[in-house]
Amino acid sequence: MRGKVFRIEFLKEKDKDTGVIVTRLTDGIGDSIHPYFTQTLISEDSKMLLLESTRSGRWQLFSLELDTGHMVQLTDDFNISPHRSCLDPKRLIAYYWDGRILKSVDLQTLKIEQIYVAPPGFHTGILSLSGDGRYLSFVYSEKLEMSTGTGAQYSQMLEHLYRRPSSVIMRIDLEEERIEAVWGEREWISHVNISPVDPNIILFCHEGPWHLVQRMWIVKADTHEIYPILEQRRYIERAGHEYFTKSGKIVTQYSIRETPRSTEWMFFDVILDTDGTILGKYKYPGPSPTHIQTNPTEDLFVGDGAFPTPDFKDGRDYIGLIRHKDNFCEVIPLCHHGSSWLTQESHPHPIFTPNGKNVIFTSDREGVCNVYMAPAIE
Repeated sequence: MRGKVFRIEFLKEKDKDTGVIVTRLTDGIGDSIHPYFTQTLISEDSKMLLLESTRSGRWQLFSLELDTGHMVQLTDDFNISPHRSCLDPKRLIAYYWDGRILKSVDLQTLKIEQIYVAPPGFHTGILSLSGDGRYLSFVYSEKLEMSTGTGAQYSQMLEHLYRRPSSVIMRIDLEEERIEAVWGEREWISHVNISPVDPNIILFCHEGPWHLVQRMWIVKADTHEIYPILEQRRYIERAGHEYFTKSGKIVTQYSIRETPRSTEWMFFDVILDTDGTILGKYKYPGPSPTHIQTNPTEDLFVGDGAFPTPDFKDGRDYIGLIRHKDNFCEVIPLCHHGSSWLTQESHPHPIFTPNGKNVIFTSDREGVCNVYMAPAIE
């Protein structure tokens, strides 16, 4: 029920290896997650967290006060898909999809507004909000009947890639209530990020196995110009999980191998300007985390994986802190996340709080998904 208040008792536990105190922020009733790791999810003062949870029977949005454990149900809709919501950290307004309907909910008044309706026959993508809160961008992509699904994650990815669904990137001016299509093509586009410092610049990806696509592209909303960045050699190079830092730089996870049949990859973080200029390239000592994110001062990174050495035991089970030094990644295990990785919802997707003091991640280590917090120690 919208407006229902829950009191969450935070549980603290010392990590068995690192000694870090990990706090469970949700109570194990249903699955609870934070949305996708590239979206803004926390208020500017680091006190309010946007969550998605099935505790009421199906996915709904909730707010959680990190000081008090005060949790409020924000929505009561029928067709919310997880991982697509985002938060305006200043105005405390959340944006989300209810099926094809794009809505907003005010975290303080609980007022809901309908903003846009996507055309039938299309999937809607994750939402990205500009730094000033004025522009909202996303993609919708053609729904296709697939024949290769096994129930396992990504089992239909190749078929989806080769079917080349029609995709259109949209941008909404929330202030002037104007909606425009900025780019479209018969390619599978799934991930759109609008620059936090220049809402005219939109980063998007061609989805699919990273070594089979030119992953990253920029579209300029005012002219509809597009161009690739970090151009890849197919089969040899791969890149993905791209995002904008607070200052408007682009970060991506990159890897390279010698031949198309090689199973030996070298892993890097790459930082770029929006014109494609490479500002830094940093090699990992072993495998890279699966997802990384940057702190507000952009000098510390966090990822769901930690291999300080190539043979570090159970590195996939750790949240790791990363520093870039002399073209290398220095990796420090922060704590275990213990997640199964069996579903998209159980991916840890660690993020920093806006004050940079804590890391928040998701794990199903207790049988259902919960949200956890650990201090961003160095």
